[in-house]
Amino acid sequence: MRFELTKPDDYRRAKENAPIAYVPWGAHEWHGVQNPLGLDTLKAHGQCMALCAETGGVVFPPVYCGTATMKPYAKFDCTLEFSQAVLHLLAREYLYQLADEGFKVIVIVMGHYSQEQMDVIREEAAKFNEMQDKAVAWAFPDFEPTAADGFPCEHAACYETSYMMWFHPELVDMARLPQDRDLDFSVDGIAGQDPRGCASAKKGRDGTDSLVKNVAPRVLELLQQKLI
Repeated sequence: MRFELTKPDDYRRAKENAPIAYVPWGAHEWHGVQNPLGLDTLKAHGQCMALCAETGGVVFPPVYCGTATMKPYAKFDCTLEFSQAVLHLLAREYLYQLADEGFKVIVIVMGHYSQEQMDVIREEAAKFNEMQDKAVAWAFPDFEPTAADGFPCEHAACYETSYMMWFHPELVDMARLPQDRDLDFSVDGIAGQDPRGCASAKKGRDGTDSLVKNVAPRVLELLQQKLI
């Protein structure tokens, strides 16, 4: 399922069986002292892998390119900030290159939640859908299909930490969080339910199951529409 690990014949076979391309998209960004700096993108990649296991298709390498990150928003280091112009161009190129490869459905799962980032990628997906009919693009932040099931938008808190505990438990170190005070966003960069005593691999698994339940049928429906 992973483009970068497949050989040409295996890639072609996967594409023929289910011409669905998944693109995990995140950022290089501070996510608390307990989490890896690539959380947004690692999370989206794990989610895309789970979706692909359900629908078939190919998961492309995660895109680390974020705008309106914690660097300009809250002056955190350990973060790279890219311009909206770069995101526009990169999203546009990805969509047209994937269509050129013969994919009929292109799914961009956004793990970074800044409104600016979501707007840019959705705008490019909408333009792509208007300008051609070889393929259809669907871009959404991962919390959008899961919020109604109790997995909301947040930053580095209970649920994002839980996703890391499920996908990459070796990268989470809860002992690094302060134990003698309340969390302070300006210091800890955590917004949402306190992960201490809340985050768990089970929550990460349940959130992933929610995503697959709510997204996979729509992906297959889009594919059927393009194959008619």
